Amino acid sequence: MTSSDRIRILIVENEGLVGCDMATSLGKLGHLVVGICASGEEALERFDELRPDLVLLDVHLAGQLDGIDTARELQRRSRVAIVYVTGCADLETVARARQTHPHGYLLKPFNHDELRLAVEVAAQRHLEENERQRREHSYFEAFQSLADGVIAADLSGGIVFMNPSAARATGWSAQDAVGRSLNEIFRIYQSTGEPAEMLPAEGAATTERTVYLTTRSGERVPVQDRAAPLRDAQGQLSGVIILFRAVSATPAPAVDANRSSAPLVDVVESISDPLLALDARWRVTYANASALKLFDRNSQGMLGLSLWDILPAATREQHHEAFARAMLHRETVNRELYLDEKQIWLELRGYPFAEGLLLLVQDVTARREEAERRNRIDRLESLGLLARGFAHDFNNLLTVLLGNISLAEMRLRNAITLPELHTAKQATLQAQNLVQQLLTFARGGAPIKTPVRLGELIDVFFTHHTRANRIEYRIEVQPGLPQIAIDTAQVRRLLSNLIRNAEQAQPEGGEIIIRCFAPDHAEMFPGEMVTDTNFQPSGLAIEVEDKGEGIAPEHLPHIFEPYFSTRKADNATGLGLTVCESIAKAHGGSLTVRSEPGRGTTVRFYLPLDSDAEEADAFGLSKVFDAPPDAAAATPRILVLEDDPLVRSLIVRNLTSNGFEVAESAEGGETVRLYQDSLNQGRSFDLVILDLSIPNGMGGVRTMEKLRAIDPEVFAIVSSGYSDDPVMANPASYGFAAVLPKPYEPADMLRLVRSILATRGIRRAS
Repeated sequence: MTSSDRIRILIVENEGLVGCDMATSLGKLGHLVVGICASGEEALERFDELRPDLVLLDVHLAGQLDGIDTARELQRRSRVAIVYVTGCADLETVARARQTHPHGYLLKPFNHDELRLAVEVAAQRHLEENERQRREHSYFEAFQSLADGVIAADLSGGIVFMNPSAARATGWSAQDAVGRSLNEIFRIYQSTGEPAEMLPAEGAATTERTVYLTTRSGERVPVQDRAAPLRDAQGQLSGVIILFRAVSATPAPAVDANRSSAPLVDVVESISDPLLALDARWRVTYANASALKLFDRNSQGMLGLSLWDILPAATREQHHEAFARAMLHRETVNRELYLDEKQIWLELRGYPFAEGLLLLVQDVTARREEAERRNRIDRLESLGLLARGFAHDFNNLLTVLLGNISLAEMRLRNAITLPELHTAKQATLQAQNLVQQLLTFARGGAPIKTPVRLGELIDVFFTHHTRANRIEYRIEVQPGLPQIAIDTAQVRRLLSNLIRNAEQAQPEGGEIIIRCFAPDHAEMFPGEMVTDTNFQPSGLAIEVEDKGEGIAPEHLPHIFEPYFSTRKADNATGLGLTVCESIAKAHGGSLTVRSEPGRGTTVRFYLPLDSDAEEADAFGLSKVFDAPPDAAAATPRILVLEDDPLVRSLIVRNLTSNGFEVAESAEGGETVRLYQDSLNQGRSFDLVILDLSIPNGMGGVRTMEKLRAIDPEVFAIVSSGYSDDPVMANPASYGFAAVLPKPYEPADMLRLVRSILATRGIRRAS
């Protein structure tokens, strides 16, 4: 937007720090923040004074009104754009919020780019809506002031608008004319005395003609008129607009007062949409060329038939009552029905006409399919809001569970082995997998990549995988494959889904082949000559092949669609392959399926080799990952930012029991203060562990910015249960040395901490 397009933004947020932070960010982006209110009541009281165009609203506010009730009242007062900025992601709240038609829904915690995008999209929509309203108002004003008469009518011939010039010419006031039939108000005749058509063919719509208008008082006035069809934003025929002006008086022809004007249906043959006219007994009295083509009939075979004879039998029971009511009460009606023989959806819009109905038919198959697609997307968005809303807290709890179980295992390892602890640990890891799968599916989060060997990943996967009965597993890994940068958790999830599908495809037993290889050049680029025998692979592939039932050809195009499943009886969710596709795309790869009914299915996950391996190992962690700190060096000092007391306690116990000196903090401001004080005392911290999200406080990213301003050499790890946050995928871009996704085991944290400290020592030594 240009500076002249700046909109006025009001922030309604009960947390003062959050509101000020948002205002500062928006100010840096060039937006005008006119005020910050803590309650809905304050926002309503100051509304006239502040005159905002866009309101950023939290749902939970300090006063009696919540954000949604406040939004309704603000919208009642003015055309104001609403963007909800909230941590509420439950379905009930989201459903209530949607009823206010917001311009955006930004879920806390959010980053700078997400806020910028939400505000700019909402601002653009607001400006476009205002411009559209201004244009419509100007058109209305222009029609009102035209010297020519203007009359607009809907498809049934009912007048919906008449300007003052038309009122003077016809003798009918606009108030009396609106709602009446066009034939009654605008009675026109040819020079021969024959009734003139209301609407010429579309090709002649701009041509003026001279006709004779009979006014309300019976006077006949010569006028020149032009008429054209009206269409809505979707291009559907919605009515007719007529412009006319009086011309020099000439002898008016005699007319037969008993003769009716030409019916509207006589002059719409050029309309591209199918059109039918029905009498009071449902018989077809007229069908244009498009209608005859739709129902595969000629004019003689169509006229006189009942509407219910040409439509599928099942439609009478579903729609007869609605059409009968419209015919009886002279009302418009709109119904959608499915035409089995053509496998299309039709929309029938009925308008009172003579003693029957005028039916305009339109193929809405594409619209129905788009609506279903958008409905699936809405369900995914709702799922994403729900997943992201509880993921942070749930992953914190899983961290505590997994951490304490792991610590208990380590303490008891030399004394006793408890299978119950191992089972509890595996269940916790499965719970972690479910949360991550939900986030990957709903949000498509960027992967957190580290360099690995796919063959080793597959081996580790099968050491923990519970194998199905009567299934033989065969693993084929091509030797000498290079390392590749991937998100190991996501790829394990993909592999788990593919293996589970292969197992379910062979309920009576069978064989599953897991291959890992570098596809040859001829296979990846068919038709090209391969001259380099030492060709290096451009990517690696994992294939899962089963010998099961296969996939029917009609089902193949739908297998990646959310919720699509052929195993509904087994309570299958239909999300497995959708998740796999999300993971493949997030890695820049692809997922392909080959299947033949009765002969099995092969799914290939292709991963390109790129420079991400260097980025993933930018700090050299893989080279020193297990290196312990130098025993001769001073005790490493670590500063921890974690708002959850249980997680913080676990981190402190884990690190202190392994010889580290730890300071803890629960909010970013406190972390910065402790770091500054320690630096002033000449005892700087060797490492900082920052939680990414701190509700109602300064989180990891802002804290890191302030720490780097104090000490550009600060080393920090970012940790979060929001694995889909961009910081977790690209930590180096935000100044972090590494990431630690929650939940994690204490041993994982120790290895990472020792690696970072060793890396820091190497860099300082150099």
